[in-house]
Amino acid sequence: MDEGFICEAVGSLVVVRLSQPVTTRVLEECQLCVLETLQQTGSKAVLYDLTEMSPTPVNVLLYQRLLDEHIRHLELRRAIVVPNTHIAHLARLAFGVGDYKLFYDDLEAAKRFLRDASPFSSADWSIRVTEERRLRERRSSPRSSGGRRERDRVNR
Repeated sequence: MDEGFICEAVGSLVVVRLSQPVTTRVLEECQLCVLETLQQTGSKAVLYDLTEMSPTPVNVLLYQRLLDEHIRHLELRRAIVVPNTHIAHLARLAFGVGDYKLFYDDLEAAKRFLRDASPFSSADWSIRVTEERRLRERRSSPRSSGGRRERDRVNR
C-alpha cells in the first residue's frame, strides 16, 4: 500500500480506505482514482473508510476542501466511517460542507445511506477526469528560476 490508500469499486459503491497519514499528493492521487472509478462504474456514491487512518496534519486535510471545490458540481454522495471522535473531527475539517454523513464504526449503515444515490451522466466525469489529469501533470512539471514552468516557456 505504497500510495497510502486503496480505491476500488464494490458493487455500486466506490470504497476508499485510508490507513496512513496522508499528504497533499496522496489526496490528489486518491481523488483522481475516485473520479476514474466513479466514471467506470456510473455511481455517485463514495464510501470513505477511515477506521484504520492515522491522524493527519490539519493543513493537509484542509487541502481536501480545495480539491472538493473542483468537483462540487458533480453532487457526490459520501459516507465517511470513522473509529473515534478525533478522526471524525479531522474528517469534518477535510470535507467541510457537502452531501456526506459520518458513521462511527458502522460500515453497514454507511452502505445503506449510499444505496439510493442515483446514476449520473458519464460526460461530466470525462471532462473532470481530463481536467484532474492536466492539473496533476502541470504540477509535476519543473519550474524555471523565473517561476514559469519549463514547458510553458518553450511553448511561448
